[in-house]
Amino acid sequence: MIFKRKFMEISGVKGAIYQRRKGETLSGEIVLLGGRSVDTDGKEGISSLLSSLFNRGCEDLNYEEIVGELERMGSSISASAGTDSITITFWTMKEFVAETIDILLKCLSSPRFPQDELEKEIERQVNEMKRTWDIPEIAASKIFQHRVFGSHPYSKHEKEITLRRISREELLDRKEKEFRRKRAIVVISGSHPDSEGILKRVVDMLDGEGERFSMRLPKLHEGRKIYFYQKENAEQTQIRMGHPSFPRSFPNYEEAVIFNYILGGGGFSSRLMEKIRAKGGLTYSVRSSFTPMLFGGLFSISTFTKPENTDEIIEEIIKEIERTLREGVTREEVEKAKGYYLGHFPLELETPVQIGSLLSEILFYGLKEEYPEEFIHRIKNIRAEDINFIAPQLIKPDSFVITAVGNKEAKEKLGKLGKVEEVIPE
Repeated sequence: MIFKRKFMEISGVKGAIYQRRKGETLSGEIVLLGGRSVDTDGKEGISSLLSSLFNRGCEDLNYEEIVGELERMGSSISASAGTDSITITFWTMKEFVAETIDILLKCLSSPRFPQDELEKEIERQVNEMKRTWDIPEIAASKIFQHRVFGSHPYSKHEKEITLRRISREELLDRKEKEFRRKRAIVVISGSHPDSEGILKRVVDMLDGEGERFSMRLPKLHEGRKIYFYQKENAEQTQIRMGHPSFPRSFPNYEEAVIFNYILGGGGFSSRLMEKIRAKGGLTYSVRSSFTPMLFGGLFSISTFTKPENTDEIIEEIIKEIERTLREGVTREEVEKAKGYYLGHFPLELETPVQIGSLLSEILFYGLKEEYPEEFIHRIKNIRAEDINFIAPQLIKPDSFVITAVGNKEAKEKLGKLGKVEEVIPE
């Protein structure tokens, strides 16, 4: 066993504890099934507002009092909204565990969502959204994320009009629906003699069971889709391309990880970097990645180039992917990728926070309790034949969604690849 951990179930809530004998800190995660993908139609952004306002007042404490107490102790309590979940985290020194947990439980049970704070947060998020359209690399990723999933709930995203429709009462209602035991997992990690007691206190603050849910897997597009946002002063064309992919529970996850390292995730040693950057001179950087989630995932490629090379770099990337799928990877490439992950994986488990995050991943995605050891075992035993068998199932270049942000010349070059749909800021 790489590290000792204890799994349990309390009142229907799955939990895990990592107890560190030496150390002076305690951290934890509460992960609640939900997130942006279940935002009410026309009220997209409600999960983002809920998480942002989570610690802005609760029970008898206002925002300034919470901030003051946390700063005094050097503690932190925060929440963030993802595609599949809302995650609440805390961190504290050992001597302030009781006080920090008291504030956490107040925020968990009775957040205020003050009207003035809600209005300020809406304005902040609206202004932030507007700024993203001025930054080509962020705009390209944003457009890609929204378009690649089509009509699937994973494409949901906040807009100015939807944020301004959200009321304080709707935040309270969403909290009541989502902060439920059947939707939660809880992880406590660090140095404290009664970590299990703390976990139980957190569970007790969650409301009744609630309802879980599932959703269909995202579908691939029929044929390639090309989207473009014109930014006339852009000196480079920012490009994103890919398609929906597998969920985290995918049985060949480790093979996919190794294949991606070889294709475009391994930095300067990857095939895309060697072909597109080193030999082609079309860019300084090109990367590929798989992002698995609960009910599906995303395969994506990210790069940039000069406007006059926009069509060429896309064609060359697709050619290299097709060549790799056709000819396969080599034993030497596989062994190099395996060496990276076998050496890197332990480095991701050096702190209680890192270990806690892995335990959360195991519980939330329904992985085996022995996953850390199983991951290493599976990586060690992967062969080139395994990669070459599964790779064609992972990537379908004919179904790519391509998004680009650039100037007029870039748009003209992009038009050589097919019909281009222009994107208008939302």
